Amino acid sequence: MKKSKFIILLIVIVVVIWGFVSKNPNLKGFYQSEVNGYHIQMLIRKEDNSFVEWIDNREVDRGTYEKVDTNSYRIKSNKQSFEIGLNDDNSFEIIINKLNDGKPIIMKNITKDDHRVSFGEWDDVDEYESLLD
Repeated sequence: MKKSKFIILLIVIVVVIWGFVSKNPNLKGFYQSEVNGYHIQMLIRKEDNSFVEWIDNREVDRGTYEKVDTNSYRIKSNKQSFEIGLNDDNSFEIIINKLNDGKPIIMKNITKDDHRVSFGEWDDVDEYESLLD
């Protein structure tokens, strides 16, 4: 009886530890950060390897991404091309020189939901798009 309890306890411990260890970050969903009064958001859609980027709810860029290595991805559009490294907590860093003087901005995963989002029409989008230059 004691031996079977020990085996069951051992199995439970192994399953719990395996659950914690096997959590691999996954580039998908809605990411967000705030820097110098600006809200930066990105939607990463795994279904079609696409992304949309917003600054203060203005769409400033969209394009595609591709997996380069285990946790490395290349983000590409007609405005920019850069690589990101996905962290263990499912966050990544981007740099927008005009917003943060070339310092990394940590994009945190808010949700894994990757349904398309629209924040409406704005008449000052050009001003926000120029922040990516």
